[in-house]
Amino acid sequence: MDNAMSFQADSSQINTALQLPAGTHTMVAQAWDQNGNAYKSAPVHVMVQGSAAPSAPPAPSPAAPDPAPAANAAQIQTQPGWDNCDVCAGAAGNGPNTAHAMVEGVSSPSLSGAAARFDIGGTPWGAALFWRELGSHDEAQNLKYDLDFYLDSVSSGQALEFDVNQTTGGSKYIFGTECDFRGSGTWRVWNAPGATWVSTGVGCAAPSAGAWHHLTWEFQRSGGQTHFVAVTLDGNRHDVGMNFGAIGQGGSGLDVAFQADLTGSGGNQSVWLDNVSLSW
Repeated sequence: MDNAMSFQADSSQINTALQLPAGTHTMVAQAWDQNGNAYKSAPVHVMVQGSAAPSAPPAPSPAAPDPAPAANAAQIQTQPGWDNCDVCAGAAGNGPNTAHAMVEGVSSPSLSGAAARFDIGGTPWGAALFWRELGSHDEAQNLKYDLDFYLDSVSSGQALEFDVNQTTGGSKYIFGTECDFRGSGTWRVWNAPGATWVSTGVGCAAPSAGAWHHLTWEFQRSGGQTHFVAVTLDGNRHDVGMNFGAIGQGGSGLDVAFQADLTGSGGNQSVWLDNVSLSW
């Protein structure tokens, strides 16, 4: 190429690409037989209008993400041994007596074929709390509460509460959350030392009735604090980034909880939970 050797191969045929600068170039191909006789092609004139950098090698395919860890406690709504109360679910643990019940093994509506239905009604500002103890799990620090819920109506509802509670090392960590759709219209979290609800600023409008909704809360227990990490409702994830201190309490245990609150008009409400799990 241009009176200089650009490529040479000991082969009966060649197939290669040459990087050339912009401009006019003259190319001649030359070959030798086994007796040393040389053969040249007629000159070929090439015009290069621009030089291109060699193509970068393709980027390696990203590694497949690690599979999500299996829930440490799954299908909790099907497990026996749920506890409940109405008076303790009220303000300062002193609410009105309110009719309430839990029915397990509900096939419709259900996603798994075995949902649980929670009924509450009849009392203005009534509430009912349901919870399931999971035993002692002091190793649990990064918690994910995951479930599906379904409402028959929101006309009588004030709020829906989804909680995880852990007692370990002389402290109780209350990961209390509620969709306060009738009040602030936001997700609120529980400030245990202050014994009060605090808005996260993340909106939570009244969930549509007659449809399933998927909820995930992410929590962390660290440095003597309850950390509210993030909430995801129907695929929309919001970082929360709020934390509060624990309160003193002996013992060791972990539980998940659900509570339904009524408005001042009373009325009745049913909520179905399905695929309830807790991972850590």
